[in-house]
Amino acid sequence: MSIKKMGIFLVWSTLASAYTPTNIHMPYDGDFSQWAWAPHVRTHLGVRGQYMVASKAYNEDEKRVPISQIHSAKESTLAMLEGSVPGTVLHGLANRLRASQDGTRGMFEVQGELSWKQLCVDALYRLHMIKLPGVFWLGVHLPIIDASIHDVSWKSLTKSETLQDDEVKSLLVHDEKSLKQFAQRYGSLDLGDQHRRGIGDLACMLYWQAHFTQYRKRLSDVFVQLRVGLTVPTAHRVSINKAFDVDFGRDGAWGIPLGGALRLDLGEGVRVGIDVGATLFIRRVQEWRLKTSWAQTPYLLLSKGLATREYGPEWRFTLYGQWAIAKTGLYLSSGYQFFKHTDSTLYPQSDSLSATLINTSPTVDVSESHNFVAGLNYVPTAARKWRVIPEFSVQATVPFGGRSCMSGTIISGAVGFKF
Repeated sequence: MSIKKMGIFLVWSTLASAYTPTNIHMPYDGDFSQWAWAPHVRTHLGVRGQYMVASKAYNEDEKRVPISQIHSAKESTLAMLEGSVPGTVLHGLANRLRASQDGTRGMFEVQGELSWKQLCVDALYRLHMIKLPGVFWLGVHLPIIDASIHDVSWKSLTKSETLQDDEVKSLLVHDEKSLKQFAQRYGSLDLGDQHRRGIGDLACMLYWQAHFTQYRKRLSDVFVQLRVGLTVPTAHRVSINKAFDVDFGRDGAWGIPLGGALRLDLGEGVRVGIDVGATLFIRRVQEWRLKTSWAQTPYLLLSKGLATREYGPEWRFTLYGQWAIAKTGLYLSSGYQFFKHTDSTLYPQSDSLSATLINTSPTVDVSESHNFVAGLNYVPTAARKWRVIPEFSVQATVPFGGRSCMSGTIISGAVGFKF
C-alpha cells in the first residue's frame, strides 16, 4: 500500500502562571508539514525557527495593552507595603501612609516589550517493529531560545499637588530609580529588563497516524493522527527575584501532552482538518512571590512563601483548510487556532498564608489566545521515490485577540529531511 502525502496542523498553546505566557510554538507542536513516511524512510531530522516581529499583548478584558500590563494597568507601591511583618520598616511605612491612597498616589505605569527567537531541533524515528496498522514513530524535540523582556520603564503617576503627594514621594518612592532601589533593598526584587539564552523543555513524543481511503466522489481520504508524550523541565528555572524573568518551559513542571487530529481530503487538492490537544502538568512545591494584601499588584510583591501549585489543564483547538496545488509540490494552508489554559490553584504550606488571598493573584487565572495562521510548504512531487525526502516551509502566526497573554506576530520557517 502506497504512503500518501499528508498535511496536519497542530496548534500552539500557552498558559498564564508564573511563567511567560506567549503564543510561541511548543516543541511537540507541528505546523503544516507533509509527513510522508515512504516505505524506506526510518528517520527524520529537521530544524524549525521562529522569530517574533511584533508583540500584541491582551489584558484580562481582552484589550490591547503593553506586554507588561496583561494583568494590571497600574502597579501600586502603597499596596506593596500591606501585610508586612509587624515591627519592620515596611509595616511602619504601611501604617503611616495607609490613608494616602487616592487612585494615583503611589501608582506606577509600567511599559515593556517582548522579543523571542527560537530554534527547535527535531529527531524522529519510525518504529518498524510495530506491526499494527498505521505508522508509529518516536520523536525528541529540543528548543533553543533567545528571549527578553526589555525596554521596561516605570512611570510614576503620583502628582505634586498636596502634602500627601509629597509625603509619599519623600517617604516611599518618587521615580523609577527610587522604586527599583526600594524593591531591591526590601524585597530582593529586580524590576528591570531581563534577557535569557538557552534550551527549553525537552519533549519526548509517541506518534501514530493512518490513512483510510474513501471511494467517494466528495471524499477521497481520511487521515487520523494521535500523540502522547512527556515534557522534561530542562529549561532554566525562573528566578522569583526577577519580576520580568523569561521562562523557556513550563515553570519547571513536568508535562503530559496528548491530542488527536482528523483531516479530510475532499478532492481537487482541497483538505479540511481539525486538531484538538491538551497538556496536563504535574503539581509542584516551591517558593513563590505571594500576595499579603487584597490590593497588591502582580509585579510589586515583596513577600515570598512556600506553596504547592496545581496547574489547570491546557487546551488547544485548530480548524484549518489546505490546498495541494497539483504537480507543483506546493501546499497552501490557513487556519484559526485557539488555546486556553484554565486556572491554577495555590495551596500554601504555612498557616501564616491565606489560601483565598494568594489565589486572588491574576497570574493564576485563565489565559487565552486567538490566532490566524497561514503557511506554505514545498515537497518535490517525485520525492517519495528519492532516498532522502526534503521538505521546506514558511508560516505566519498573527494574533487578533486574547486574554492575559503576551502574544506576538511570529514568522516561522522549517527544513526537514527524511531518510
